[in-house]
Amino acid sequence: MRFSSLRAGQSALLAASGALTVFAFAPVRAFALMWLGLAVLFILTGRATTAKRAAWQGYVWGLGYFCANIYWIFISLHTFGGMPAWMAAGCVFLLAMYLALFPALGAWLGHRAGTTRFWRTAIALPSAFILSEWLRGWLFTGFPWASVGTSQLPMTPLAGFAPVLGVYGVGLVLAISVGLLAALPRKPAVWAGVLGAWLAGWGLWHVQWTHPVGAPVSVSLAQGAIPQDEKWAQEHYLDNLRIYLHLTRQAKGDIVILPETAIPSFLTDTPDWYLDYLRAAVEPRALVTGVPLTGKHKDEYYNSVMLLTDDKTPIYSKHHLVPFGEFVPVPALFGWMYHYLNMPLDGFTPGAAKQAPFVIGQTTRLAPNICYEDVYGREIINALPQATLLVNVSNLAWFDGSWAAWQQTQMSQARALETGRWMLRATNTGMTAIIDEKGQLIKVLPERQRGVLEGMAQNRAGETPYARWGDWMALALGGFLWLLAGFFGRKHQARTSQTIV
Repeated sequence: MRFSSLRAGQSALLAASGALTVFAFAPVRAFALMWLGLAVLFILTGRATTAKRAAWQGYVWGLGYFCANIYWIFISLHTFGGMPAWMAAGCVFLLAMYLALFPALGAWLGHRAGTTRFWRTAIALPSAFILSEWLRGWLFTGFPWASVGTSQLPMTPLAGFAPVLGVYGVGLVLAISVGLLAALPRKPAVWAGVLGAWLAGWGLWHVQWTHPVGAPVSVSLAQGAIPQDEKWAQEHYLDNLRIYLHLTRQAKGDIVILPETAIPSFLTDTPDWYLDYLRAAVEPRALVTGVPLTGKHKDEYYNSVMLLTDDKTPIYSKHHLVPFGEFVPVPALFGWMYHYLNMPLDGFTPGAAKQAPFVIGQTTRLAPNICYEDVYGREIINALPQATLLVNVSNLAWFDGSWAAWQQTQMSQARALETGRWMLRATNTGMTAIIDEKGQLIKVLPERQRGVLEGMAQNRAGETPYARWGDWMALALGGFLWLLAGFFGRKHQARTSQTIV
């Protein structure tokens, strides 16, 4: 009875410590809670008697972690998608159960590699955890939401590692730091080593990896604040067009940007007079807007961004589509969901992985990304080094009332750090923001407030190490540390066995 109670208590502690990490991310940004959550995970899995037990502990921690960090999906499925509450909650829990497999895998791999408690807790578990997190962001198109490294950006000294190793590298330094302190909390040398690593991050933060190009440009980012239940309603169509036309006429910037699907109809179905009014409102300045496009073939259409004021009408079409939102993975298995969902557009066609930035004026090379594409650091760098400015256009009204917009803005801050580029965010309901190359929020428009965010942005050129190498350096370092833990752990075990004999 006492043993089962102990296990139940450990499981509760693991799930709770995983769930508390939601406060480490924006908008709360209590980043130290991620240290606490990882410490609980590494200490308990490090003490596990078997790799199987460690995997189960990692799974329980992951369930708490993902249920807390992706709860907002329930809002899109139930409130706006029309799915019954019990079914929407079940779908979110099923997704959390799948995502929890990755920390479970990390715990299992870490326990197998580190044959002594020190090497397990300090090195093997932290490095395997980050490797499994990268796998989560890649497998089956990936879902890298709430990567542990993001929770530290841009507030902590670890932000300096982002332009070099990316978010997974930041997460690796964090995880190893926590693992070392958890394994040997009373060793001054360990504290000195961790402090040295964090001071190195602080030093790297002051390195200028990219350089300004030309004078700053004025930008206007429109936020229509159109509720999701009105955005695609036919009776509100003309009102929605008028809202963004009015905001465009208010805009003062040389580059005016409207959010994802600001025009809520295919371009071919949009009145010509409306497009003419939009152009007339800004010329000779530039206007970038989100608009769905039809393709050359039947059932081919794209979630796109267009430079409407350019005679050549350059287009960026979303490459990384949202599973279940923009396409159905394995329709034979998951097609039933659409009987319960009210989705205005689905079955999009993905755009090319690499697309040319928009050329605006003499210096600006604007690289758009749409919706949650900015959570994929490895894909954002496809626009570099040509792009001098990044822009994300989104419609997060699907998740109104949640922290999803804040969390995604923090990921945009991570992308700015990784690339050494300013990131502009134009969204329908928030967070519309201007972010500099250090990941700092320069200006933000309050959520659900209709208006235009006016500001300046600096074009930048050059390549950060991360822009050149992507995630490979962090993966190589994590893999090396995992192997190192296995080597020295087994060596120590063999030496101990010989001593006993």
